[in-house]
Amino acid sequence: MERPKNYFSDEELMEFKELLLQKREKTVSQILEFDKQLRELTENGKDENSLDNASYESQMDYLVSYRERNEKHLSDIDKALIRIQNKTYGICMITGALIDKNRLLAVPTTTKSIEAKK
Repeated sequence: MERPKNYFSDEELMEFKELLLQKREKTVSQILEFDKQLRELTENGKDENSLDNASYESQMDYLVSYRERNEKHLSDIDKALIRIQNKTYGICMITGALIDKNRLLAVPTTTKSIEAKK
């Protein structure tokens, strides 16, 4: 009987690294876009022709919230890239077992297996 694998091969880790680098690039781009929109809203938001105060505040809250969410996602991506470098990527932090590859392809920043999340 073959022993279950408890790590990913270098080839598999490179596959995950490429996926994470693509997601990182997209996330950085989104953060820069949110920054641009926040600047524009701040610069234009206080003039006479601007949105009413409630709409202005609502839009600011939305942009700040999504920017913060993207910042956290970027941090999670960077941590996953470090785990790849350390060859600990894909190991569940709760059970110590290898996380299902399909789960990692769907959520490449996860640190927990489905079983551990239950």
